[in-house]
Amino acid sequence: MSPAIKLLVGIAATGIVTWASLMPFGGARAIADDLETRTANALESEGAVGIDVRVPRSPVRRTIHLSGDVPDDLKLRMRQIALDQSGVSGAVWDSESEADPETVLAEAANRCQAELEALMAEQQITFRSGSPYINPESARLLDRIAETARGCEGLQIEIAGHSDASGNDNVNREMSAYRATAVRDSLVERGLPQAMLTTIGKGSDEPLDGVSPGDPANRRIEFTVRPASGGEPS
Repeated sequence: MSPAIKLLVGIAATGIVTWASLMPFGGARAIADDLETRTANALESEGAVGIDVRVPRSPVRRTIHLSGDVPDDLKLRMRQIALDQSGVSGAVWDSESEADPETVLAEAANRCQAELEALMAEQQITFRSGSPYINPESARLLDRIAETARGCEGLQIEIAGHSDASGNDNVNREMSAYRATAVRDSLVERGLPQAMLTTIGKGSDEPLDGVSPGDPANRRIEFTVRPASGGEPS
């Protein structure tokens, strides 16, 4: 092989080694840039401004770090938007990175519980007599419940149906379960994930305080919010 050819082969080999050593690093950096850009755009499209989005580069990871002056009641929603981006493996607010995740979720559950209870204190979901069919006048309330529950990502919402004590106990329990399921299906139709919602029929086992067990006021729907357990929805 002539010296000139040897020189060309050596240059080519050096270029290949250099490319092989730099491309994975450069490619990983490009992935991090892409994750940051797409997450920032998604947050802005939801009206979230002034949020800093960062992906660690040393080493490059796929976890989104968020920071900014954001009310606590919106942080869970912003984190979920970040997690929804393709390729993201995790999302955390820098101010909460040292916080106990169970405490963060418990506080979020308490907030969502209070918001749902406030809605139900204003108005109750009503049904056609002796039927799980939801009355049309409850549609607006269901809209508001779904809107509130969208801010409860990472949590489980139990929908409990209750009845009064009149009639057959087994029939009452069955009807209360059907009504809870009807509410769940209505919320799923409004965009909530079914995995977020569980249902239970309690019949007349838990009458309202200060109310006779046979009082029609006991025919009601109640929501209980808890951190998600990972179990199968009912």
